[in-house]
Amino acid sequence: MKCDVCKSKDAVILQPHTGRRLCKDCFIDDIRNRVKKEAEKEGLTKANKILLAVSGGKDSLTLADTLASFIDPKKLISFNIVEGIGGYNRSDQAKKLKKYLDDLGIELISTSFKKEVGFTLDDMVRSSHDKGLNISACTFCGGFRRKLINAAGREVKADLVATGHNLDDEAQTIVINLLRGDIKRLIRLGEIPVKLSDKFVLRVKPLRKIYEWETTMYAYYKGFEFQEVECPYISMKPTLRAKVRDLLYSLESKKPGSLLTIVEEFDKISEEYKRNSELKDLPKCKICGEPTSYGRDVCKNCELLIKSGLLNHQYLPMS
Repeated sequence: MKCDVCKSKDAVILQPHTGRRLCKDCFIDDIRNRVKKEAEKEGLTKANKILLAVSGGKDSLTLADTLASFIDPKKLISFNIVEGIGGYNRSDQAKKLKKYLDDLGIELISTSFKKEVGFTLDDMVRSSHDKGLNISACTFCGGFRRKLINAAGREVKADLVATGHNLDDEAQTIVINLLRGDIKRLIRLGEIPVKLSDKFVLRVKPLRKIYEWETTMYAYYKGFEFQEVECPYISMKPTLRAKVRDLLYSLESKKPGSLLTIVEEFDKISEEYKRNSELKDLPKCKICGEPTSYGRDVCKNCELLIKSGLLNHQYLPMS
């Protein structure tokens, strides 16, 4: 069967949400064009310097490759964090990541939780477990990754920070925050980023309209060797995100395009809310000085370290 776009090459892939059958080249062009469209909305094409948060997985490799196809690679700086997970953060993957980025002409800078925070992710999880706390590894990891990525963006004077979050990630985040009733966090999502602190570098997600299976196939067709092993902490203790993911995948299988509809309709609601709301600057943590949530003196990251017995401080964490 021939490709529905070029009409000449054999189709190799079906897009369930569009019903189109595409050849390899037209599929790659489709992904790049959709990423470019989102990047233009987010202001990436006008930025002088962009920090790319990369892990070496399929999403971050797809992010770097697609952006480099229409943005001067000299404007891109990639940033990698080694979380410190036994048997998961492998040196061979780090070397492959550096080679891919070198080939694209993108500079890579790296750091680790151990260097910046003083503890590996394994250290944090172990200490919290010893204290009898029910804190997931993802809670530690997500918070500290965001903090270090933002700090790196400030350090290199980036106009924007781009992450490899895909459509699946974005739809899951929307549903999770709805379930939690976290309206203040919800309004910070959407196509147009909101800056609520002078210490924040605006964070954008150029892949937020690209399905995860599409980033997988893009990486495969480009010949990338990426880490396919899931983080061991996911299987050890399934999170709310994992449960929401399964629910959304079930919905998508029954009605292709559902995830895209969730994100696009949310964007409309989010932008309308932002236009009619006055968003105040976030307060700063009294311990680390980084932005924290409204009504908090201590940020979630510092609170986690205090509760886990890894940080002693006069300020008590707020509940």
